[in-house]
Amino acid sequence: MFPRRIIATVLLSVLIPLSAMGADGDDDPTVKEGLSINLIPSLAYDSDFGLMAGGIIDVNFYGGLYPNYKHRLCMEALTYSKHASYYMLQYDSKYVIPGIRTSFKAYLDDNPLYWFYGYNGAVNDYDRNLNCNHKDGIAYYSMDRVFLNTRLEFGGPLGSYLDWTSKLSYWHYWIRELNWEGYDPNNTLFRKYRELNLIEDAEASGGDVMEFQIGLKYDTRNIEATPTNGIFADFNVAFAPDIFKSGYNYIKLAARFRQYLSLGSERLVFAYSLAYQGTLAGNQPFYTQSYMIHFKPSDGLGGATTLRGILYNRIVGDDYAWGNFELRARMFDVNFLNRRVFGVISPFFDAGTVLRPFRFDRQAQAFYAADNVTAVPYDQYRSALMDKARELHMACGIGGQLVIDYNFIPSITFGIPFDKRDGEYGLYMVLDYIF
Repeated sequence: MFPRRIIATVLLSVLIPLSAMGADGDDDPTVKEGLSINLIPSLAYDSDFGLMAGGIIDVNFYGGLYPNYKHRLCMEALTYSKHASYYMLQYDSKYVIPGIRTSFKAYLDDNPLYWFYGYNGAVNDYDRNLNCNHKDGIAYYSMDRVFLNTRLEFGGPLGSYLDWTSKLSYWHYWIRELNWEGYDPNNTLFRKYRELNLIEDAEASGGDVMEFQIGLKYDTRNIEATPTNGIFADFNVAFAPDIFKSGYNYIKLAARFRQYLSLGSERLVFAYSLAYQGTLAGNQPFYTQSYMIHFKPSDGLGGATTLRGILYNRIVGDDYAWGNFELRARMFDVNFLNRRVFGVISPFFDAGTVLRPFRFDRQAQAFYAADNVTAVPYDQYRSALMDKARELHMACGIGGQLVIDYNFIPSITFGIPFDKRDGEYGLYMVLDYIF
């Protein structure tokens, strides 16, 4: 699926794409030959990012392949009330190089109040009163992060449903301590981790990463963006050598299995996704540890694209496993302004855990000394902390989607975590299904 950032419009007048040029088959809205241009001023809300305003230009050239596209270009510019901003340019096509799918993406993400909840999930307690509390001048779970990413991806067929992929990605991270007016820069979890040497001097200011990735994809979906049956599975190995002499490198493995099952008809679909990501070798800097290989810009587990209802970037570890399960029920299906439009209700359940913690021994020793719990033997303390790190984080909720011409899918989702240490709730206006 074409990767997208958290974004959606809230007015029906702009949910319907504003122009479609060069289209044939106007008497039959299910047939499109030409160009579809979606010009979308955007106003949305995400409980992690706040109120969002911006715009998107989404261009699809169908070339007789509707509902799939021949070429797709997307440009986004977004700013959020919680001070983040995001800019993206992306192109995707299977037809630039015959037999090879080519994608290019560049994005800049600037967040002066970026969420940092520490390593290994429940090992770190969460207190909502310390999270961007302007009255008391506390943003305990914040730091300043900017990053630039560019990536070029190629893929091609190996069989009827099997494809190969390769990707070259470059990141530059700018990391600083909290530096926002009204908040105390000395009272942050980032500062605590620096003092405990859980964030090393060499990585505390960010750095450069060049990553090479190879993978396989197995795809039997009937429609990429809105499948009603089929399987989509992928397996990726990512290698980031120490090209920039930072002292950091890694090899990661990621695998994900998604299946779509029609229950009697295409109007009722059970969809689920099972995923794993782990570090096979290397010494990874903390600022890339939360990078999720499969995803649109996303960090750790939590938030609109991984565990809905749980705080964004709440769960960071060396090895992760998680699952998403939802029922997609089509409530109406109409032709409107020469467009195929249908509405979907989708209750869901999400769950994820850390299988192997990140820098756990160092973290346990530092916490043990800082907590001064000499009455408890260290091995007992460490074992209790490991149990916390491996806790299962769960959330459930409901979403609603308005699907337009199969590929344009504004959505609103509400999720509630089972444990208040993972937040209160999540409310997201997004574009596309999360899988």
